[in-house]
Amino acid sequence: MRFFELLNTQHVLAMIIVTLIFAILFGVTLSVLPMLGPKARVSNIKAVQNFVDGIQKADGPFPMIIALIVGGTVLWAIYYILYYGLSEVIL
Repeated sequence: MRFFELLNTQHVLAMIIVTLIFAILFGVTLSVLPMLGPKARVSNIKAVQNFVDGIQKADGPFPMIIALIVGGTVLWAIYYILYYGLSEVIL
């Protein structure tokens, strides 16, 4: 049993808020991705090297899914450091 019952409510609300923020960002990302059709993504790719069988080595843009994973990892790390690191500090 916790000494302060309000902490249970605060933890539940914090998890709900984090989940809602994730769901909103995920929904916005899924709604924006179809707007970037294959033609828009492929038009930026330039063939760098041509091989014998018609295979081309291309220099394309950085994949968006990897950018989202890296960005999400950085945001999670910042949240983790600030929330759990600073909440354990005794004043």
